[in-house]
Amino acid sequence: MSKTAWLLSLLGCAGLAAQTVPMATDLPSQPFFIKTTWYIGGAGNWDYLTMDPQAGRLYIAHGTAMQVVDVNSGTLVGEIDNFYEARQIALDDTGQFGFVSDGGQGKVVVFDRQTLKKVAEIDTGPNPRSLVYDPNTRLLFAVRANPPVEPPAAQVGPRRAPSREEPPSVPGTQSFITVIDTESDAAIGEIILPGLLGFAVGDQTGQIYVAVTDRNQVFRFDAPAVDALLRPQSAENTASATASPAKAAAPWVSLDWTGRQRPQTAAEGHLTAFSLGPECSNPTSLAVDNAHIRLFAACNNRRLIVLNAGTGDKVTSLPIGPGVEAVGYDSERGLIFTANGAAEGSITIIRQDVTDSYAVIQTLPTRQRASTLAVNPETGAVYLVTDYLGVDLDRPGGIGTLVQTPVKGSFQVLQVGN
Repeated sequence: MSKTAWLLSLLGCAGLAAQTVPMATDLPSQPFFIKTTWYIGGAGNWDYLTMDPQAGRLYIAHGTAMQVVDVNSGTLVGEIDNFYEARQIALDDTGQFGFVSDGGQGKVVVFDRQTLKKVAEIDTGPNPRSLVYDPNTRLLFAVRANPPVEPPAAQVGPRRAPSREEPPSVPGTQSFITVIDTESDAAIGEIILPGLLGFAVGDQTGQIYVAVTDRNQVFRFDAPAVDALLRPQSAENTASATASPAKAAAPWVSLDWTGRQRPQTAAEGHLTAFSLGPECSNPTSLAVDNAHIRLFAACNNRRLIVLNAGTGDKVTSLPIGPGVEAVGYDSERGLIFTANGAAEGSITIIRQDVTDSYAVIQTLPTRQRASTLAVNPETGAVYLVTDYLGVDLDRPGGIGTLVQTPVKGSFQVLQVGN
């Protein structure tokens, strides 16, 4: 065989080999698509979505109301109104109660999940947003970023972090986490932390993870340890979910973990900071893979960072779309979804083949401002919300004076599946 023929043969084999290796952007065998759109109406900004897979209900923080959608029929089954601004819904492990953060009123509202009636209101201090319920201690953690975000009238669409650009790290900036005893419906203390806190999530062992948006970090702390500090007299009972339900609320305790704390409330041994590195700017959302001890952080600069949730070591980084506000993980199918609400809107779908093998398998166009989502692990469906914007052409003035406003009745739920 001549040298030229040998080179051509080698190149041909290399070409065939390259064709057999799947690319990270190849579509899956059954691509995801928008299967259904449900128009449920309502007005105002929206924020996080929460899925109750056992009941088949999707909870939506939407302006002054919390809406509840039956995902089997696509119908609005009820709502709770008279919030100043509903932001996130957390659900307890009994199936009985839920919790809504009301940012404008500085409260968490407790509601009955069967009757959709308010049963209690708990003062948290200003600006609660992200909520994490820990079934190990039955404590609810309400994250309060400081300074507060802009009032709801200043924007259209989902509630944002204080800025879509990377927030500057201002020396002395601190935020708060109000700790609520869900058995007595009372706030029993707070944790003071440095930086501008954002989204929070918990794992099955009681570890709480909080994004620090102005430092590109994630804080981790242990809920049972916090419980022991706030309620030392009942530490033995509160270490498990089988503790006696008849517990009196402890007096208010403040844990200052900013570096100026007293020795008895020191963060040392209780708080760990994970760096997301230079590849992540302004982490906006988190999700946890309990089985493999992995943490997924969606960043505002179109990157998803995968961390070892035990050590904080970076595993990998993947590209996602612009304007991400939420990341969801389907543990049953090994899929990660990010809701990217900027530009025309999209979902980035990432496949987890084994513990630390990840690939982007699809970018699905969705709708503008569809930047929050919830995953239903029972069915594999993914839900997003958005609306349509229009302009009043009868309004006096030129083209430059036209203002986009939401089209009445256009608020919708997108059901994505494959």
